Amino acid sequence: MAFGTVIDFEARHVRAKALPLSEVLPRGRLVEISGRHSCARTTTAVSCVIQAQARAELVAWVQPKDGALFPPDLAAAGVDLDSLIVVHVPHHAGSFALVRAAEWLARSGAFGLTVIDLSDALLPGSSVNWQGRLQGLLRQYDGRILLLTSNACEEPSSGPLVGLRIEPRRGPLHADRFEVRTRILKDKVGIAAELSSVNPVAPSGLRGTT
Repeated sequence: MAFGTVIDFEARHVRAKALPLSEVLPRGRLVEISGRHSCARTTTAVSCVIQAQARAELVAWVQPKDGALFPPDLAAAGVDLDSLIVVHVPHHAGSFALVRAAEWLARSGAFGLTVIDLSDALLPGSSVNWQGRLQGLLRQYDGRILLLTSNACEEPSSGPLVGLRIEPRRGPLHADRFEVRTRILKDKVGIAAELSSVNPVAPSGLRGTT
């Protein structure tokens, strides 16, 4: 499958100008960033955080205690740590506590972007209920939510209410940077553009490797 997407207008294939993910994130919809642990889920989400902060939006990140975020890497990438709200959910609270925390944040109406790290989460029951509540709050307050999951591209998305699902892939490291290319796996919102690649600074743990 090729990266990006081709939009068909009047039986002609027209490839729109590539845009960064942060510019096409739909408001009021759930966006899933999926892939195995070697992909660039967190890197892609961080790029969206940086752009949201540049628009003066308040951003929250919900993750299990001892999650993947590493403040020095975030600062090096350009994240304003002082204005980023990070919620650490204790493991004993269970995976669904991540969703409940995100609901509480969304209900405040204060956050333009919320990231939920569900990479290792096992959520019981139907996803329609919790995704429906989140989407309702997003539409009410005009917000955005990114769901980080470890689903492989051939596996189903995290639920039917996901409006956009993408898979970022990390390229080779060069001069402490690497290319991240993103392909669209599911698009129910009608993005009339390819997603452009980005070249972020590599996390400290990857620098100096090949």
